[in-house]
Amino acid sequence: MQLSSVAQEVPVKRNTIYIEYAGQGIFNSLSFDRLYRIDKKIKTSFTAGIALLPTLNSMNMFVVGTPVSYNWIFGKKNHHLELGTGLTYLSITSKTYLSDNALVNTTDNYFYFTPKIGYRIQRRDGGFFFRLTLTPTVGLIDIDWGIKHKGEMYNSTHYSYAPYARGPIEEYPIFPWAGFSFGYTIK
Repeated sequence: MQLSSVAQEVPVKRNTIYIEYAGQGIFNSLSFDRLYRIDKKIKTSFTAGIALLPTLNSMNMFVVGTPVSYNWIFGKKNHHLELGTGLTYLSITSKTYLSDNALVNTTDNYFYFTPKIGYRIQRRDGGFFFRLTLTPTVGLIDIDWGIKHKGEMYNSTHYSYAPYARGPIEEYPIFPWAGFSFGYTIK
């Protein structure tokens, strides 16, 4: 009698939903990652998310953004090196009262190039997901405008393109940034 030991290949779970603090979404974000190409040593994925910071009384600010990226993931087991390239759109609306008690709503729109390098823990069979990333953020476009409470323009629309685009965190077109993520990989 001959016994054959054939190792069963565990099917790869491809979908991950995770929360990211800072990182590519600049602020906190909820994102979805989908693995596409899966080889023994390299995988690729596409990530899309939404960053949302509701109005806070002390800040009078509302933030919404959409980070997207394409990633290359290296490693055989549960520990991976992740390299990615992405874009992040961010819209920040804030309320300011002028000296004549006029309310001004200002909206700033930012587009960033967000490359990343990171460490990812992700098992083939799914479960807990964790990631640390360095995400140097490069301002590409900065568009802002203001509107008074009664609908009249407060100041003209301002456009800045790289290398003059600034950001909501720093007043520099390029700034170092980092983040961490945790979530769950399924199906």
